[in-house]
Formats: sequence, C-alpha cells, structure tokens
Amino acid sequence: MPPRRPTSKQTDEILARLAALEERVTCLEQGRASPGDGRAATPRPLPKVKRCPGCGLPLRRKAGRCAACGRPLDA
Repeated sequence: MPPRRPTSKQTDEILARLAALEERVTCLEQGRASPGDGRAATPRPLPKVKRCPGCGLPLRRKAGRCAACGRPLDA
C-alpha cells in the first residue's frame, strides 16, 4: 500500500501545532512561562546591598573607610 499524503486540513493542523510548540520552546529558552500557564515562578528579588561608591563592591567598613579600596566614607 502506498504511503498516504496528508490532506490540506491535516497540514493546517500540523502547522498550527508546530507554531504552538515553537512558541512554547521559545518561552522555555527565555525562562518565561507559556501563555496561560499559571505555574510560573516569580523571579527572586535581588538583595539590597549597600555598595562602596568608589569600587562598587559590597560595603565593608574599616575605620570609616571601605575595607576593599580604602576610600573614606561620608557619614
């Protein structure tokens, strides 16, 4: 028996499913949830850390100066 060719209706259904799968894969690659998916995790907020205005590292004080770069800190 020769193989059957899909009809135009079946081809349209296949193309629609393929487009939906491509959209889902794109969302997964970008770390987003698929449209209509209520299970999406909320992104974790970054902690608010005081930073040294000189070097930009997290601020550790030592005798009124930044411990990393030694820049004097204003009160």
